[in-house]
Amino acid sequence: MKNKINLFLVDDHKMFLDGLESLLKDVETLTIVGKASNGKEALELIDESVEIVLMDISMPEIDGIELNKLIKSRFSRINTIAISMHNDAKISEKLIKGGVNGYLLKNAEKEELLLAINTVIGGENYFTEEVKKTYQNSLFERENKKDQIPELSKRELEVLKEIINELTTREIAEKLFISQHTVESHRKNMLSKLGARNTAGLVRYALENGLGDQSKI
Repeated sequence: MKNKINLFLVDDHKMFLDGLESLLKDVETLTIVGKASNGKEALELIDESVEIVLMDISMPEIDGIELNKLIKSRFSRINTIAISMHNDAKISEKLIKGGVNGYLLKNAEKEELLLAINTVIGGENYFTEEVKKTYQNSLFERENKKDQIPELSKRELEVLKEIINELTTREIAEKLFISQHTVESHRKNMLSKLGARNTAGLVRYALENGLGDQSKI
């Protein structure tokens, strides 16, 4: 007979935590080996016997995003499934980068929860359709936005970098070995290209669109 899957439950809402335990405790293939009301408590209780951690995202002290990272760094073989009220692309991205194995919404049916558990224990990741759609749409919008960003010249990007670093026109001119007039020309060109009203708007637009990423300039 196949060994039961050892689950650990984490949620700071007692009603949901108790409800989740009640929902799963009679499933023959599962064993609930522990539960915690926050991430800090969970880290103190989780050990190598745990196979899957079902965890909330929004929790005090240590949230689900950080808890996922810590579990993965301490127990590489433990799988993690996030269960949240929030269908947010930024949260999904952080969890995916942290190596999460699954992401469900709290309105999921019992059948989908069991499907996620079995999928993950089988070595594959499971993300509910709503989460996948939101994340994919976010990536698509980001790529479209990136394509719409006006192309700046190499010299304009160099000037932009120093503007972000809060250098004055004279300091930028001295550092790049160009005249102050040339610096101002590049600044005006960028204001026109990016549709910014002033230098503050130029910096804000650049940072929001990844143009101020120091590693890319």
